[in-house]
Amino acid sequence: MPGYGKVSAVLRSLNGAGVITKEIRDANFMLERLEMKKQLTDLSGYISVAKMELSLLQESIDEKDSELTRLAEALTYKGNVKRRGDGYYRTLDNRPYGQPYCSYCWEQDQRLIHLHNRVLSNDIRICPHCKNEYQNTRTPYIEADLLAV
Repeated sequence: MPGYGKVSAVLRSLNGAGVITKEIRDANFMLERLEMKKQLTDLSGYISVAKMELSLLQESIDEKDSELTRLAEALTYKGNVKRRGDGYYRTLDNRPYGQPYCSYCWEQDQRLIHLHNRVLSNDIRICPHCKNEYQNTRTPYIEADLLAV
């Protein structure tokens, strides 16, 4: 839907509403009943379109805000994750520990998505986001306690 949810579309709608308001004002509010009804219907339509455009614009802004937040978090974690085997792990003293993250999601979108054991199979881990499967032996849980030794 090109042109929807854009500032220019909101301005066009508000400009149309302004034109109708000016026509009503220029007629000194002395329009025939049918003409006044038509003008008010058009005015209401322009205002409704402006409200819809503003809500689409707000959705777009919210999406961009959440993407910026996600990217800021990814930047924070970038130096704190390390690849081991087929997964990425958080690090403690530059050594990986904890639950593995999906390597595809991290490398593609900088999303840290924990891998889960597949139901009825402890040999396979699966990413709930991209559905990639990993061997459990290549993406083990690494205890942080073992790192202190």
